[in-house]
Amino acid sequence: MSNRGKISFSFGILGLVSSFFLKKSEIQDAIFNISLGFIVACLMELVIFLLDNKERWKLIKPQFWKYNLPVRVTVAYLFRIEFNGKYMLIKRHKNDFVGYQPIGGAYKYFKEENREIFDNLGIVPCNHVPRDEDTENDLRIVINKRKKLSAFFKWFENRKNREIDPWREFYEELIEPGFLPEKLFKHIKYAYVGKHEEGVLRTEDYPIEQFRYADIFELRLETDAQKEAIKSLVNNDNIAFVTAEEIRKGHTNGGIRILPHTFKILPK
Repeated sequence: MSNRGKISFSFGILGLVSSFFLKKSEIQDAIFNISLGFIVACLMELVIFLLDNKERWKLIKPQFWKYNLPVRVTVAYLFRIEFNGKYMLIKRHKNDFVGYQPIGGAYKYFKEENREIFDNLGIVPCNHVPRDEDTENDLRIVINKRKKLSAFFKWFENRKNREIDPWREFYEELIEPGFLPEKLFKHIKYAYVGKHEEGVLRTEDYPIEQFRYADIFELRLETDAQKEAIKSLVNNDNIAFVTAEEIRKGHTNGGIRILPHTFKILPK
């Protein structure tokens, strides 16, 4: 509920209580009716808010006894790159989780521009995994009070003062290491095909509950040269082309591990 709604509700309750201590008169009737109007307006705003956010409320799983507990939030984007009926994955080189995964990573936010709103929402960087210069300002965060989760996503969805283009991870993972030639991929065409949200879950890898979100983008190869460049990666040990069935199994038929979050790129 907005601050305006909270103020309206407070005035409404105050007016109703006050009207009971006044003698019956036109003034009492007016105060009662005005106060009732404030409360009705507030309730209407609350109903609209709940309807607008009903899907996310299901995911957040309101548990009022946990509202003041912290929650870890990761907000990322992943590329669906399909070629000849298989999905292209890249080898993860960090030692915490070894295997193959989609190209992509966490969105970044602008630290200084968001300092005030992040302070108000109780947002701090997540340091359960050590950070470095590559992960600085990643949207891998901890919200100190779970009840602020909806307000955080309201900030995220307005697209201000944060990364909105998935180009950076595509460049860092495929072009910068030399897997794809920059001259053929100076610009890429991609389409937003959906998002994947998980409810607040307890996992074994972190000491607090998590909420994980990912936007899914599909790469659209525009030229024969781009298609040939992708095809040339078939024999690259850092790249794997896998079927949907292998992704669901969590490993290829040859025994290569596919990381659990990879299923998010599959069509629903």
